[in-house]
Amino acid sequence: MIPGIDVSHWQREIDWGEVKRSGVKFAFIKATEFPDKRTSLFVDEEMRKNIDGASSNGIYWSAYHFFRTHIDPVIQAKVFCETVGDFTSLPPVLDLEVAGSKGERLNYKVRQFLDETERITNRRPIVYSSGGFWRSYMTYEKKEHTDWARAYPLWVAQYTTLWPTPLYPWAGWEFWQYTDKGKIPGVITHVDLNWFNGSVEDLERKFVIGDNAYPNKIESIGNYDQEENGVVKKISVEQTQSIFRGDFQEPYSQRRPTQVQEEDSFHNIRKSAQNFGTKQKEDDWIRTYFLQKTV
Repeated sequence: MIPGIDVSHWQREIDWGEVKRSGVKFAFIKATEFPDKRTSLFVDEEMRKNIDGASSNGIYWSAYHFFRTHIDPVIQAKVFCETVGDFTSLPPVLDLEVAGSKGERLNYKVRQFLDETERITNRRPIVYSSGGFWRSYMTYEKKEHTDWARAYPLWVAQYTTLWPTPLYPWAGWEFWQYTDKGKIPGVITHVDLNWFNGSVEDLERKFVIGDNAYPNKIESIGNYDQEENGVVKKISVEQTQSIFRGDFQEPYSQRRPTQVQEEDSFHNIRKSAQNFGTKQKEDDWIRTYFLQKTV
């Protein structure tokens, strides 16, 4: 196994030369998030420095998006990928640890994000989660709702000195975050420490210079089962977007006045963009509304 870290602005200024000399081989770097109940995009202020620092010191890197359910997953994927730019090292990462929905509904949303991210980057994303979250929210109704996930590499969080507990539907894990109390040269704060389950050569072969076929795609990827009058039928990613698009979890009557105004503006602008009738117009709206409206 080889060591790695994951970082965000909470680690402040990082001396990546010292990190490299400490033996770290890879790093996951926070990029984006939509804070709870907000439509303003948060871009981690240290993201670009951290990507440049890791890259210039020969540390394999990737960036992650902290997933929320109150913003359309396709929009989240688009702004995440555009914010980071080219993933020239490790594949993009979905950070899955909070939810405003459960079970099949949450699985739909997660798959939308993953499919769109892969479409944009042509890289199979890595899924980060903990056993506690996954079992409580993703397999909340049926384990079978998560069968699709075995097609994606797992980065599991479990803070223990013991081997991580198996997590359905994966046969094993690729990355393991085993503590959030790590201390290494080059980082003045505590930092999350990780292992990759293999050698440097394995990491390169699977995630850097390979064809990103991890494992081979399952046939049903990008299509979801929906039951109608007792009959299960396939629905496309595009159809699920219309079902779950713009799903704010909070009751309208309980929203703050400023939040109501922000969300009303969000929906009005989006309606105008959709009425224009072109995908390019939709993409331009996403770029203008979210990437120019950050916190």
